[in-house]
Amino acid sequence: MVVGTGIDVAEIERMRRALGASYGARLRARLFSEREQRYCESRGRGRVQSYAGRFAAKEAVMKALGVGWGGQAAWREIEIVREPGGRPRLELSGRARATAERLGVARWSISITHSGGLALALAVAESA
Repeated sequence: MVVGTGIDVAEIERMRRALGASYGARLRARLFSEREQRYCESRGRGRVQSYAGRFAAKEAVMKALGVGWGGQAAWREIEIVREPGGRPRLELSGRARATAERLGVARWSISITHSGGLALALAVAESA
């Protein structure tokens, strides 16, 4: 049974400006895990698209949980990792994981796409 769904869109150019700003390194450290940063940086010219897609996915997960960032979920507690075939997979920790467990979430489906300067993500939370 579906517990919650979330969708979000991120502007790739806005992410490019934010990452290139004087506070870009702090922003990356605040929003993205070390593993996410390594993956995105490995993407070369596509790195900003990867950051934007992960940001949108994190927002979509928060919407599926029915929370905003802060007390019940933090940015780095929501990690989007890449499976060997390229499929995105969600890993939760800390308060985000506790919130999902409280809601009875047993499975997640995550999808990320990029088109026309936008990164779009969908998150579906399901119970057992």
